[in-house]
Formats: sequence, structure tokens, C-alpha cells
Amino acid sequence: MKKMKKWIALLLTAAMTLSLAACGNGAQEPSASTEATPAADSSEKEAAPASEESAAEGEVTTLTFWSWLPTTEQSEKMIADFEAANPDIKIDYTRTEQSDFFEKLQVAMASGTGPDLFGMTTGSMMEQYAKFSVNMKETADEFWPGWENEINANAVSQCTTEDGTLAGMPLLIAGMTTIMYNKTLMDECGVDKVPTTYAELQDAAKKAKENGYVCIVAGAADDWVNSDWFVQTANEFENGAVYEAERGERQWTDECFVQTMQAWQNLFTEGIFEEGALGVATYPDARDQYFFARKALFFLTGSWHIGPSSPSNSEIQGTEIGNQGDVIGMAPFPSMSDSGEMLATSGVDVMVCMNKDCEKKEAAMRFIQYLSNGEGQQFWVNQLQGSPVSNNISYTGEIDGELQQQSIDEVNEYVKNAAGSRKLMNSEIEKAIQVAMQNVAAGADPAEELKTVQGIADAQ
Repeated sequence: MKKMKKWIALLLTAAMTLSLAACGNGAQEPSASTEATPAADSSEKEAAPASEESAAEGEVTTLTFWSWLPTTEQSEKMIADFEAANPDIKIDYTRTEQSDFFEKLQVAMASGTGPDLFGMTTGSMMEQYAKFSVNMKETADEFWPGWENEINANAVSQCTTEDGTLAGMPLLIAGMTTIMYNKTLMDECGVDKVPTTYAELQDAAKKAKENGYVCIVAGAADDWVNSDWFVQTANEFENGAVYEAERGERQWTDECFVQTMQAWQNLFTEGIFEEGALGVATYPDARDQYFFARKALFFLTGSWHIGPSSPSNSEIQGTEIGNQGDVIGMAPFPSMSDSGEMLATSGVDVMVCMNKDCEKKEAAMRFIQYLSNGEGQQFWVNQLQGSPVSNNISYTGEIDGELQQQSIDEVNEYVKNAAGSRKLMNSEIEKAIQVAMQNVAAGADPAEELKTVQGIADAQ
């Protein structure tokens, strides 16, 4: 009988243990290992103490993160390093090409199934999604004391909505508009230098065509590329006019904007861009099927894409330009105005927002700090993915490309002296410009299309 009572007691204890295990939070998993993990970097050591949200000892908090950056290869390294330094946090990362990202995010947010963290652009998209996000300033103040001294103030201002809410934390700064160029193909075609004027660009296009190449491959199916180009180029025709027009201080039908639209149309009608550019996405099509495939001399992009100026850059390994050992560089987009002045626009290339429904804010802020001011930020900067937002971090990577140092210096100087922000804040105006650019590229009259843009501005 004593033995029977003992077995009953053991069975009851086991049942209670299983019951408690079944009641655990589904977002938390048992730790996969009890081995010692590397110490966190200095930025992570300064993170705020764990809150009540922190995972219990031996459990892992899972954070969902959606974005187009980091790239798949970058994310494997960055997330692995973060998880090693933070064994109580697991990052469930889903990457989507930027062309499809916002459609996917919109559906998820509207249904209440969005991720804990998500990538975002500044400008109109930020304004649209700010309602789904925490006030990043309040959250950072709570879990990351002193963060404002660590992060570039101009970048922070670009992540702030019209009503003064910090929608997200900036991660990288980038400039528009630049061209990646293949010096090897330029030499083959007899193009002596990277064009800096439209006349030089026309000459390069003629020589490229004679040798069976595209001059500039452009992903003109992407509205974000088009409107970025418009804002940047409009500044070259009249510096600052585009921002004045957005504020309602001048007309979108003014001559400087007509000239900008006409310059855009010329890129299509005069054979500067590839045929069918309106149907080509920047990523992966323009990049992979044209420039990396050795079919174009130049690729319309931004300063974030300077990485392939290094022959050891993983992005070009296995591509035609990588296999051929082509010499790659980056330079500002040629001036489209008679002045010959090349003026960049700059802005936060990517920011990270925290879902207002996120239940693990302390853990989420640790990951944000890693990306913006820790080893994740350093890794990104050394990958030449963009300029740092951290005041404490600069490029420390190797220089192994023939044109790499020249490209870094030239592009950084271009971005440093930018005329203004690359993004407009007014989403309706930005969309109107994007539609007008698509129509102008297809042959519509630039002046007439700008009347439509002005009509939308007048109706606001």
C-alpha cells in the first residue's frame, strides 16, 4: 500500500509539471543551449535593465521583424551575432523585396497580425504607418537612456512625423541619385570618363549602343526611384524649389519643374535608359538581369549600393561582372541642367518601427540599439550598405577595390553637401508626381502632367 501511494504521488507530480509547461507563452521557447555565450558589445552592455516583459530564466523571447534590409546574407550574420550576445532573444526575420514589402505590410497591419518590428522609409510611408507604431522617443527614453546623444540628430528629425511623433529609429543614411558604373565596359566602349553632364551622357549612350550595351539600366517600374530622381534633379534646375512647392509657396507648373519632367522624358526618348524601363524593377531585375549580367555600363541607384566597388563583395560573387573581374565604381548621377551642377538629396535609407501592439518592448529596443548603435550598425557600415546614423561609428573595413576608396570619398562628399531631403512628406503630392512621371515617360506632355499635380495640391 505504501508503494501504491508513492506511485500515485509521483504520477500527480508529473501531471502538474506537464500542465504548467503547456500553459507557457507561445512566443517563448526553451533555451536551446546552456553553454556560455559571448559577452555583449559595449553598446548592448549599456542597455536598460530587464523589465517585467523580459523572458524568464531559461526561456527565449521571440521577436518578429519584417523588412527589405538587411539583405538575406547580411541578416544571417547580424542576427546570429545578436542572438549570441543576447541568448534570451530570438529574431524571426522575414525579408521581402521593397517593391512588394509595403503591400504585404499593409495587409498585415490592417488585420492586426503585423510583426513586432518592421522596416520603413521616411516621408509619406512613414506618415501612413506612424499610427501603427509606438512613439519611439518615449520607448527609447524608457529602455535606452541617453540614446539622443548617440544617434545623428538630422536622421532623427527625418523620422519624425508632421505632428512631432518619432515614428521609428533611423538605421542608415543614404543619398540619391548615383550611378554604379562598370569601368571595364566603359573602356571597351571608348567612354573615357564617368559622365558629369547630359552631353557626356548622350555620348556614352551612343558608344554603348554601338557596342551592344545599355547605357543606364533603370528600374522605372518603381515609383520610389522615380520620385527620388525628380526631387534630386529638380534641385539642380532650381535649388530648393521642390520643397517650396510642397509647402504651397509656389506652383508645380513652374518652369524648373517642366524642365525636370522634360529631362526625365529625354532619358527614355533618347536611348539613355533601356527599352521597356517602365516595366523593369530596380531590385532584382535592373541590378541582376542587366548590370550584374554585364549588359549595361551604368545602373541607376543610390549611395547605399556602393558595396560592389569591392571585388570581394559577396553580392557580385558568381555574377558575370564578378566572374570577369570587372572594375566597378560609383559616382553622382550626371547633371541634367545646363549649369552642370550636381546636387544630391539625402535621407534615412531605412528606419525601424516598433508595433504599438508589441508586448516585448525591452527586448525589441535591445535589438534596435544593436542595429543603430551597436555591432549591427558597424557591420552594415563596413558592408558599405549606407552611411552610419551612430555618432560613434565610421567605416573600418578593408579597401580592396581599384575604385573603392575614390568612390567612397566622392559619394560621401556628394551626400554630405546634399541640397535637401530625398523624400517629400506629402503622400498625395508624391503619388501625383509618380503618376505624372510614369505618363511622361510613356510620352505624355510634361507641362500638362504638372497641371494635374498642381490641381491635386490646390484641392488640399
